[in-house]
Amino acid sequence: MNAATTPAVLEVRGASCVLGGQTILSNVNLRIGTGERVALIGPNGAGKSTLFQAISGLVALSAGNIWLTGRRIDRLPPSRIALAGVGRSFQSPQVFASLSVADHLRAALIARQRPRQWWRQRAADAATERKVQHGLSLLGLQTCADLTPQQIDYPRLRALELGLALLGQAPLLLLDEPTAGMSRAQAAAMFDLIARVATDRTLLLIEHDPDRLLRLASRVIVLHQGQVLADGTPEQIRQDARVQAVYLGAAT
Repeated sequence: MNAATTPAVLEVRGASCVLGGQTILSNVNLRIGTGERVALIGPNGAGKSTLFQAISGLVALSAGNIWLTGRRIDRLPPSRIALAGVGRSFQSPQVFASLSVADHLRAALIARQRPRQWWRQRAADAATERKVQHGLSLLGLQTCADLTPQQIDYPRLRALELGLALLGQAPLLLLDEPTAGMSRAQAAAMFDLIARVATDRTLLLIEHDPDRLLRLASRVIVLHQGQVLADGTPEQIRQDARVQAVYLGAAT
């Protein structure tokens, strides 16, 4: 899929970010088209997580702007950005300790619903329950629907967080190291799950397993010292001497 020929879901224009007197991002420009799976890679300290934070509204840009489906979002609070259509997972899962797995999925669906007249709300509630059950099945979480996050294992916890982003119906999903803390077998299963359940979403992923990530992504953007070093297909990135020098050579 060619980003230049599909409508833009995300556009970052001249984004710079200075934190504590240190430049973390410097004039970052990128465009992600509808349905793309884009890997964001680079050495530690390259600015990957800060870029995610800026897109999510958790850090402010010093210069530049960010657009989601044609709407400028960099001046919005995080809650408004989420409602505008940015779903996200974090390096450490962000969940509610007291809610069951099923209630997490219900909350993700209800958060996007508008108040309705009571007879319409009843129909909406029934539709929500069908979606919850479908989500549990899709994520492989049927057997732990009534359990809380503390009662399920780590891979299922990561799957739950992915489900929250999916059921929120966000057109753009930011997945920040979705396999952090997993064994290689667990990470492989998580990548299989992402590939299976996010077929109709635009993905931007950070991950530190370049081989597996490059197989999932249709396109790769490399950050280095807060700037875009390279942008291309996985094969182009593998063969890029600059990327080999600063990242892939040390990561493989």
